[in-house]
Amino acid sequence: MPADTLAPRPLQAALVSAKIVDAVLEALAHGRLTAGTRLREEEIAGIFGASRAAVRDALKALAERGVAVLQPNRGARVASPTEDEVTQTYAARALIEGAMAADLAQHITAADIRKLREHVGAQRRTNDSGERREHLRLMGDFHTLLAMLHGNPVVTETLERLVARTSFMTALFPPQTQICAIDDHVALVDALAKGDGALAQRLASKHMMDNRARLRAAVSVPTADLRAALLPS
Repeated sequence: MPADTLAPRPLQAALVSAKIVDAVLEALAHGRLTAGTRLREEEIAGIFGASRAAVRDALKALAERGVAVLQPNRGARVASPTEDEVTQTYAARALIEGAMAADLAQHITAADIRKLREHVGAQRRTNDSGERREHLRLMGDFHTLLAMLHGNPVVTETLERLVARTSFMTALFPPQTQICAIDDHVALVDALAKGDGALAQRLASKHMMDNRARLRAAVSVPTADLRAALLPS
């Protein structure tokens, strides 16, 4: 057997790890993978024909996103956020995004507003076409875009991590009504375009807490067939 089959080169290993991460996120977005499911290194390595090292890198990347929990001597599992954790995460976003929107309204440009409106248009298209994972990604990216336009890299980095957490929570606990309503984004962009910082702050904060109210963390049955979840036919 060739040596590089046993020990993939760094680039090959990175590509395999990325493929595993993408498969897990895709399975979560479509409800095939549930909270608490064990993510066994050996099993995942067999599913993807990957080395254990590549699988460990993938699990570490998922843990950094808050999607997986790594337990010493017990392996990894899909995270199971509690009601309190969900509430605290959304509350943090409400505080940060409210203040950020108020400040952004004071210096946002016409070009910035065009970018935001174009982004909202993409959100509508993916919602109408039923592209769930892409739609969830865009809904989260809208908030990251706001942070980038605001211009504080520390705020952007912090918000990126919080958005990743809430996107995961949304995938695990699909709401009965649309999460992160597009009309809320439209209203926020309109407030920013008017330079109304007070209104933008209220809308941004309320938007987050309304999103939180739509979610209900629930006990779920761990996924039994990991191969079918990660590599659906």
